[in-house]
Amino acid sequence: MDMARKKILIDTDLGDDVDDAAALILALNSPELEIVGISTVYHNTAARAEMVLELCEKFGRTDIPVCAGCGVPLIERPEWEPEPVQYGVLSRRYPVQECDGPEFILRMVKKYPDLTIVAMGAMTNLGIACYREPEQMRTIPIIAMGGVFNSSALEWNIKCDPEAARLVMDYAGHLTMFGLEVTKYCRMEEALIDELCPLENEKLQYFKRGAEIFQKKTGYPYTFHDALLIAYLIDPTVVELEQSDFTVELSGINTRGAIVPRLNAYDINPACEKEYYFAKRIDVPKFQQIVRERFH
Repeated sequence: MDMARKKILIDTDLGDDVDDAAALILALNSPELEIVGISTVYHNTAARAEMVLELCEKFGRTDIPVCAGCGVPLIERPEWEPEPVQYGVLSRRYPVQECDGPEFILRMVKKYPDLTIVAMGAMTNLGIACYREPEQMRTIPIIAMGGVFNSSALEWNIKCDPEAARLVMDYAGHLTMFGLEVTKYCRMEEALIDELCPLENEKLQYFKRGAEIFQKKTGYPYTFHDALLIAYLIDPTVVELEQSDFTVELSGINTRGAIVPRLNAYDINPACEKEYYFAKRIDVPKFQQIVRERFH
């Protein structure tokens, strides 16, 4: 049975928006998937790693290696965040392995040639790994939440480290992106959150407490953006993909971090030699059904 399981490494900024934790819960509850490692990225990665460790512990998984990776973007040096938005949900402190995030990824890539990388945050760890070992990283499928593909609008994960995202898009060999124009339909109404997190389920009540902290601090709706990546690994028909070549704009005053197509716009059916895809449509009922089945 283990031979049939898809090995994944999750690179995440868990601790702010609710979607990273939701995606991790889906992955932990999916027998088709084997999480071989988790790295954290962006700002206080040690605090994020603590939250990852506690969530995994809630679901009986203390065996997964967790690495607190790169907290600082490649170029800009933003003001340091003392802790993630949801850090107050943590019930105790955890010993964290602060390590070289890109090296952690490369070590897992070499150990598991059939690995798939699931990127759910800024691409700092991943971009540096691609730069250090481009040939090795070119062999590995990467699926990532980030960008907007139907306009020049900016999206958080890419905006946090555009240069790192550019490295991934320059060096990756197999890349599938899930943009905000699709993942925004993964919104969960409060009634559905209540349904997913029954009072008698302590570990899901833990998730709900973190989600409530997020909403109180930000006012944003519950949207399971990153969970769509896990749903896709479970059932690829949950989205419709389109092949395209794309990169990240780095120099525009208003467009730095925007996704830019590289194909010839004059061709009716432009050819794309790269194995790059982006999600064009989502089957919302199918996505919600997967969440209902796996969120337990």
